[in-house]
Amino acid sequence: MTPEAMELVKEAFSEALYARFPEGLVFDPIIIKPTIDYWGDGEEYARALIVVDGDTDLMLKQGTYGLLSELIDKLEAQGVTEFPSPYYIDKDEYLYYLKRGKVDTL
Repeated sequence: MTPEAMELVKEAFSEALYARFPEGLVFDPIIIKPTIDYWGDGEEYARALIVVDGDTDLMLKQGTYGLLSELIDKLEAQGVTEFPSPYYIDKDEYLYYLKRGKVDTL
């Protein structure tokens, strides 16, 4: 996965999440990590670690239904074929891992 493709995935997640949740949540950082699906078909996918700051109950109430379909269509139109797979983590938990130098394990 190229750095340009990784940036497109990051921007796509950011735009889509802020469009769905314009108030009450901050999504930062969004870290894209090319990852191999060792348990499936062995293909590379775009793992997105998304740090969420704010009232995360908003995400549970409103949901992210249809987000991946929207992103896949948008990214494929831009030439990105790797599947975008989000992993959401609360900011406090992220800071805990960051403080211990364990962010790469996420």
